[in-house]
Amino acid sequence: MSKTTKTHGANRYHVAAILFLFLILSLIGGCTTYSSMERKTKRMVRDLRAPDSDLKKRIGITLFENKTAFSDTEMQQSFLIDLTEKIMSSCPDVLLEKPGDSGYPDFLVKLPRKASGRIGNYDLAKSGRRSGLNSIVTGALNDVRIDKRKKGIWWFKDIHHYVQVQIVAEVYDTETGAKLLDESFMREIEIDESDLESTGADAEIKAYIKDDIFKQIAIDTGEKICNAVVLDPWTGYITSTVDDKIILSSGERVGIKPGDIFEVYNSMDTFQGVDGHRFFIPGLKTGEIEITAVYPDTAEAVLISGQDIRAGFTVRPKD
Repeated sequence: MSKTTKTHGANRYHVAAILFLFLILSLIGGCTTYSSMERKTKRMVRDLRAPDSDLKKRIGITLFENKTAFSDTEMQQSFLIDLTEKIMSSCPDVLLEKPGDSGYPDFLVKLPRKASGRIGNYDLAKSGRRSGLNSIVTGALNDVRIDKRKKGIWWFKDIHHYVQVQIVAEVYDTETGAKLLDESFMREIEIDESDLESTGADAEIKAYIKDDIFKQIAIDTGEKICNAVVLDPWTGYITSTVDDKIILSSGERVGIKPGDIFEVYNSMDTFQGVDGHRFFIPGLKTGEIEITAVYPDTAEAVLISGQDIRAGFTVRPKD
C-alpha cells in the first residue's frame, strides 16, 4: 500500500472517530452541547482536510456595504469587528488585512466594479495578486427589519416582536478570480416591545439589540469564511522580473525563507464567463525558483530550472 493511500485512510479514520465522539457527546449534553460540539467538529474536519503547508495565507477584508434602512456607519464597523474577531479565532494562522491597518490596500476601499455595478472579479484578482493576497472577503448588510407575529394558543395569542438580520458574504480567490463563497446568512431573535425606541410603523431597534444579533450572525459567517479560505491551497505571485531577479508579492510575514524552492506556473490565460466576467486559468508548470532574499511582504528569487518566467505567473512551494 502506498504512503498516500495510508495517509488518506488514516484521515478517514480520524474523521469517523471525531464524528462518533461528537454524536455521543451531543446525546449526553443536549442542545447547547450539540451546537458547541458541531462547530468544534467542523473545525477538526476542516483542519484535517486543509492543504499541508507552513505558509500563512493573507486575506483582505472590506467594510461590508450597508444596504439596510439604517444609515449609521457604526453598525458596519461593529459587524466588521465581530466578523474579523471570529475569522481570526477560527483561522489563527491566517493573516487578515482589515480597514484601518497600516498598508491596507487602496483598491479594497473602493472595489473595482463593472458598468452593471457588480464587482469586477478579474480586476479585483489582479490587484489582489499584486498585493500578495490569497483571498478577498466582501459582502453586504442586506436587511434589518422588525417582524410582528401572533403567538400562543387560541384566544391567548398575543403579539410577539422579532428582529431579523440578513447579510451576504463573498470570498474571491485571487488565483482564478472565482468565488470560493457566495452565501446569504439570516438570523432572527425575539425581543420585548421595550427593546424598541418607538412603536408603530416607524419603530426603531435599540442599538444594543442590533449589536447582539450582528454578533451572532458574525459567528456563522466567520466560520464559513474560514472554511473557504483554509481549504484553498496557498499560492504566491510573481510581480516583476529584472534581469535574473524574480520578485514575489509575499515575504517573511507569510513564512517564506531564503533557500525555499517554489514551482512556477503559467496562470495568465483567461476565459470569459457569463455577464462578461473573466477568470484566470491555472496553467502548466514552467520552472522552479529559489528564494535568495526576503522582506516583510516581498521576496527575491533566482531561476534554477525552466524558462519564460514572467510577471503574473503563480508559485507554489515544492513538496
